[in-house]
Amino acid sequence: MNIAPHLLLERNNDLEEFFWPIIFFTKQQILQNYTLPLWNNTIFAGTPLLPDPQSPLFYLPNIIFLILPIDIGFLVSIILHILFGAVGVYLCARYIFKLSRNSSFLTAIMLMLSPKLAGFLEAGHFGLLASFTWLPYVLLATFKIGNFQQFKWIILFTISLAAIFFTHLLIFLITLPLAVLILIYIITKNKKFPQIKYILLAFLFIFGLISIQLLPQLEWGSQTTRGLLLDQRDVYPKWTSVLEFLQIILIPWVHGIKSLQSIDSEKWLSLGIIPILLSIYGFIHLKKPLKIVLLTLITATTLIALNNASPLYPFLIKFDPYTLLRVSTRVWFINLFIFYFLAGFGFNLLQKKFKKISTGIAILAICEITLLSWAYLTKPIITTKFVPEAVYQYLKQTEHFRVFCTTRCLSQKKAAENGIELLDGYNTLQQKNFYREAWQLMGGYWNYYTLSIPPLGLYRFEKLQPDPVSLGAYNVRYVISEYPLNNENFILEKKFGDYLVYKNKLYLSRSYFLNNDLTPGEEAKIIYYSPNRIAVDTSNKKSSRLILAQVYNKGWSAYLNGAEKVSVQERPDALTQVDIKADTNFVEFKYMPDTFRVGLIITLVTIIIFILIILKGKF
Repeated sequence: MNIAPHLLLERNNDLEEFFWPIIFFTKQQILQNYTLPLWNNTIFAGTPLLPDPQSPLFYLPNIIFLILPIDIGFLVSIILHILFGAVGVYLCARYIFKLSRNSSFLTAIMLMLSPKLAGFLEAGHFGLLASFTWLPYVLLATFKIGNFQQFKWIILFTISLAAIFFTHLLIFLITLPLAVLILIYIITKNKKFPQIKYILLAFLFIFGLISIQLLPQLEWGSQTTRGLLLDQRDVYPKWTSVLEFLQIILIPWVHGIKSLQSIDSEKWLSLGIIPILLSIYGFIHLKKPLKIVLLTLITATTLIALNNASPLYPFLIKFDPYTLLRVSTRVWFINLFIFYFLAGFGFNLLQKKFKKISTGIAILAICEITLLSWAYLTKPIITTKFVPEAVYQYLKQTEHFRVFCTTRCLSQKKAAENGIELLDGYNTLQQKNFYREAWQLMGGYWNYYTLSIPPLGLYRFEKLQPDPVSLGAYNVRYVISEYPLNNENFILEKKFGDYLVYKNKLYLSRSYFLNNDLTPGEEAKIIYYSPNRIAVDTSNKKSSRLILAQVYNKGWSAYLNGAEKVSVQERPDALTQVDIKADTNFVEFKYMPDTFRVGLIITLVTIIIFILIILKGKF
């Protein structure tokens, strides 16, 4: 039964097609197979889940999905994160900036109901939303550390930054140096240095907590397609002019509600006129040194967010970190915090001088922000054309095989629910070896960074004619297409509306032997299968070469008879191969990268130190 409200969970966005399938897969493996899945076998013929920057494995609040149905879990998680963020903003406003209770409350409402957060929800950017709610706690802890406060703020600083790392790597990479700059500013202002050992300890703690995923990420990064961004040098979004940029920020409704709702989520930077006026009022009353700092930050962030409309664009686009940013408006959260805290400060001053009208202004500010957020969140849904439900039922798997659609017509959510493993897929990163092999598999060519394989929309101008031989080697049994496939090895089995379901005559099993002439031989029966561990029966072998129809990754190890470790090799077609001996009755494959083992130890030791510090009452 689908209990998901239409507003949030049925928008065919990243929440539904990216986060939901991963959460479902992880939950299924933990509760049914008692395994923490480090490898994702559901898309791309296998891909690492452990080092994926948006992996849900180590973000502890995701435990909620083990308790609640996933749809309810997302709703509860979103609400709790927003409330949690609001508390953090309130504490910052109250105890750092010394605002009144009413002003602090208004600041919290403005930030946590801001149009930009509505944009995160509309786009399904769950990781961005989660990371955003931890930012005020980083800010609070940074100010407390800089002002010689208790050791407990080191703990808060560490946990908050670690949480941001586990929810959105990019926001972490922006927030960490920003926190350092704020700390330097506070120290310079006070002309006193806090104990350096505590600051160093904080960064050591951060490294320790995130090592469990950081070290595998550092190893895997060079093996992914992220580097293609440096070849392409194309950062999103593109602006028609500075005027478009300013219009969306100031008056996105000027051309009507439909025009507002047509704005891309990455361009959706609206702040609200009343909050902007309040922030200007607050800015005017700041001391000059702080004005310079904030104006510098606002200017730098704006010039980055402007992308192609920025006068610095010719320089920025040649700068690797900027290109790897991929979406220039990711930095806009800095301006959100500056403007809304300034707005809170402005209201605080206004309340002291014009108490009678200040309440009305606060109400108007909340109403404006709420209406902007609601208008954007309720924008019409652009439906994605997927196959009918009957296709998923037809493809439901009782054995190991993969499915491929030439037009990306299979919903990852529906595929996950029905246990269907896909050759194609949608993810922020793919392995380079699979990316290149996909050209042969799918009968197409592209040489740019893409979120999906095959690239979204490719089918609109190129009718892919996949290769049955290559697909067969990759364990693809069924191919779905909206147009005829011109190969006799594809046998039309069923038609569901506009969709043709072909069976691949050259389909090979998930594991098989390789003959001496390098042609596929007999099936090697799989006797155990899980994301992290696969066991293959080799007792009836007629060859010494065993193929596992799964994309090669150096994190996999192989053991003959479960004991003798042997080299795992990458074939020219990017599949996995091992050489076995005459007395080998079975081969056990395990995905457990060395970097994960080391990272796990470092993280566990850090947690133990944390606990000891807390028990000893150090803070």
